[in-house]
Amino acid sequence: MKKLGKWFSNIGLVLVLLFFGLALALPVFFSGRLAIVRSSSMEPVMPAGAMALMIPVDPEEIKEGDIITFEPSWDPDVTVSHRVVEVRTEDGLYFATKGDATEDVDPYLIPPADVHGKVVFSIPYLGFVMSHALDYVRTWWGFAFLIVVPSVVLVGSTVRDIIHSRSVRVKRLMKQQRRQQRWKR
Repeated sequence: MKKLGKWFSNIGLVLVLLFFGLALALPVFFSGRLAIVRSSSMEPVMPAGAMALMIPVDPEEIKEGDIITFEPSWDPDVTVSHRVVEVRTEDGLYFATKGDATEDVDPYLIPPADVHGKVVFSIPYLGFVMSHALDYVRTWWGFAFLIVVPSVVLVGSTVRDIIHSRSVRVKRLMKQQRRQQRWKR
């Protein structure tokens, strides 16, 4: 029963580490970045609280139907992800965008210089989870719980296994020596 509990705890710990490792490595792998969707303007494709992966894209490759991430000229402190509804090329390249959940097209055309990338996929609710986890990890208790405690558990478990395996080997060797001594008599 102890082995089963240890097995499940190790599997759980590995899954947590894999989750955070993938969350950090995935954007690097795709040369992109992760962002948390804060509004519901793109529902149901990207609901509020989703985690979106954006990759850099050449503005010439953007076509109607793509979801792009841009910095709007009307609010440079915000990053917006909306769907391209029209690609205009008359006086240079511009994109008309619209949120899936909104009725109106965005009031301004987006120049290629304001485009940060293209949204490749999003995972609903993962943004909320990551946001809360990151807020928690930034505290001393979060650091201790997510870094120090698992490290101590892993090191302690390894040391215990080494001691236990050594003691089992020693017991086996002593048994073999006793048997050999009996055979010699």
